[in-house]
Order: sequence, then structure tokens, then C-alpha cells
Amino acid sequence: MLAYALRRILQAIPIILLATVIAFFAVTWANGDPRARLATCTTCDESAYDRIVELYELDKPTYQRYVSWLGDVVTGDLGISTSQGERPVNEIFWERFRNTLLLALPAFVIVAVLSLVLSVYQAIKQYSFGDYALSAFSYFGLSMPTFFFGLVLQAIVIQLNNSFGWKFFWTQGLHDENFKELIASITLPVLTLVLISVAGETRFGRASMLEIKNSEYIRTARAKGLSERRVVFRHMLRNALIPLVTIWALDFAALLSGAVITESVFSWPGLGRMLLDGIFATDLDVVMAVVTALSIMAVLFNLFADLLYGVLDPRIRLD
Repeated sequence: MLAYALRRILQAIPIILLATVIAFFAVTWANGDPRARLATCTTCDESAYDRIVELYELDKPTYQRYVSWLGDVVTGDLGISTSQGERPVNEIFWERFRNTLLLALPAFVIVAVLSLVLSVYQAIKQYSFGDYALSAFSYFGLSMPTFFFGLVLQAIVIQLNNSFGWKFFWTQGLHDENFKELIASITLPVLTLVLISVAGETRFGRASMLEIKNSEYIRTARAKGLSERRVVFRHMLRNALIPLVTIWALDFAALLSGAVITESVFSWPGLGRMLLDGIFATDLDVVMAVVTALSIMAVLFNLFADLLYGVLDPRIRLD
């Protein structure tokens, strides 16, 4: 398994490099030449011009600037953010990553548990009223735009706060002076992420469970006299987890990369907002830091999912 993991990591390095190359050139060309914008600035002096040229190495071709950026990243230097007071991107990134974790971890745990429980229930109670009700809920979640649901939650909570004078939850930003305020801050964005994610995963898990439910080895297990509980949790669930693990890995990587729309709706200072602000401010180092982190996390969590396959199904050999 160790050899397989190392081989996969080595195979992932060119993919990550390709992603950074595409992002670097795309952002550079989209931004244009900052010197042209400075040329029309009536309040900028020559020192500002020289600072931009030095910071972005604009006197060099784009491919040389990429090689220089890559060399800095390998040594742990993500550059300087020109849009946030020339602060080091490393410092900003870890601040935002911590804030994104506050949403991603509870959202992922809730989604994984709910999707698993609901999938098992729907497979066992197929065509029951509960199955139809949960299917309707899933379709509702899949068709509900993230920004719309987030705004609806905000409107409901604001109305409750105004009507009863209670502060159930914070509707904007991060308040973490104490644990109670932290929970109040993360509740609404986590609920938004949970509804959107659990809807799709429940449908996927239900289909996987039903496919296994009608397989020959499940009928054989029942014919041998095994209890329904053991058949479901020992045979059906373990095999149904294999495709779900892939979905969980992708979802968790996406959550850690920052849910851009959710973080924007709730003014959450996470990686998603960091990426969006960097794009609007044409801050190359900020954008590249988030894109690189996104690529690495996607590769690592896909590798983790592949390794779990061998644990869940002994027939899979990672040679």
C-alpha cells in the first residue's frame, strides 16, 4: 500500500503543476499589465510604478515569472498580497483556512452521518411514505440554489430576532469571542452547506444500497439465516460505502477549498472569500495560493479514498 501511495503522489505532481500553470497564465493575461493602469493614475508617483514592477517582476516574460513563483512556493513563500496591505499570503492563507475549517468540519460530519443514515433507511423502506418524503427532500435540495437558500435562512432568522428580541444566530460574519458566539456564527452557513450536500449524497447512497440489496450474495446471506440487521450493516452497508467514500472525499476537498457562494452570502472570511477577493482585486499571489491549495487537497483526498477501498473491500488489492 505504501508503494501504491507513493506512486499516486508522484503521478499527481504533474497534475498539480499543470493546474498552477493554467491558473498563473490565465490570471496574468486576464489582469493585463498593471503598469498600464499606473500610467493613467494622476496620484501615483514613480516609486509606486517601480514597486509594482519589482513585486511582480514585470520586466520578465510570463514563463520566467511562473518559474520564479514556483521556486518561492517550494521554499514556503506564497508571496505578498497587494490588496491587503502587503501582508504575507502565508499569514492570510492560514487565517482563512482556519475559518473555513470551522465550517467544513461540522458540515462534513453532519453530511456524512445524515447521508449514510438516510440512504440505509430509504433502501430498507423502499417505496414507503418515508422513502417518498426523503426523495422529495433530496430533489428540493438539489434544485435549491445555494445563494437563495442562504438568503432565505437569513431572512427567517432576522425576522425571528426582530419579532421575539432573541439572538438565535449571527447572520453575517464571524464572531468567535466565546464558544457560544462561535456556534451562533457557524450555524446558518453550516446548515446551508449541509442541505445542498446531503441531498445529492442521499440519492447516490440510496442507489448504491438498492443495487447491492438485490445482489446474489445478499440473497444468499438471508438464505443462510442471518438476521436482517447483520445483513444490512455487515454486508450491504460495507459494500455501499465504497462509492460513497469517493463522493465524501470530493465534497470534503471542495469544502476545505472554500464554498465561495456560501461564504459570500454570509460574509464569512474563509478561503472562498479569499479567492473571490483576490480575483476582483487582481491579486495574483492570493489567487495562486488558493488554487494551489485546492489542487493539492483534491489529489490528497482522492488518494485517501482509494486507500480506503482496500480496507472496505478485501478483494481490492492496491498493487
